[in-house]
Amino acid sequence: MKENHHDFFEIRYLIRDLFHLFMKRIEQQTVEPVKITHEQFALLFAISNRKEEVIQQDMAEMMKKDKSVVLRIIDSLEEKDLIRRVVDKKDRRKNCLMITKAGARVISNYQEIGKQLVEEIHQGIDEEDLKVFYKVIKQLTENTNRL
Repeated sequence: MKENHHDFFEIRYLIRDLFHLFMKRIEQQTVEPVKITHEQFALLFAISNRKEEVIQQDMAEMMKKDKSVVLRIIDSLEEKDLIRRVVDKKDRRKNCLMITKAGARVISNYQEIGKQLVEEIHQGIDEEDLKVFYKVIKQLTENTNRL
């Protein structure tokens, strides 16, 4: 059981290395004239995946970040014309966030780069092993979210 703390650091380094590789690929391969940070992409992606309307205030909780940090990210995405704020007609205190066409293009481009990268890193790994790996990751995520 003493070895488990090493596993934690191995996972940490794997996540860090994958993240850096992903960002490097995006920098090299993106066709978009606009560059965004990983936090900006995370927010943009989260907005695009929500089925219901996206309320600005809810994003801080969803991203587990301070409201002022999320507000700066929203401001920067709006300046880059990737999202827009729309005042709720029923409650003028509420701002809904919407992806623009330019934002949708950025998401699509980044997702394609990510898909290619995942295919590359899956090479040489048995399909059953990948299923087990992703099942374990899902469970670790659920456990983490309960803490």
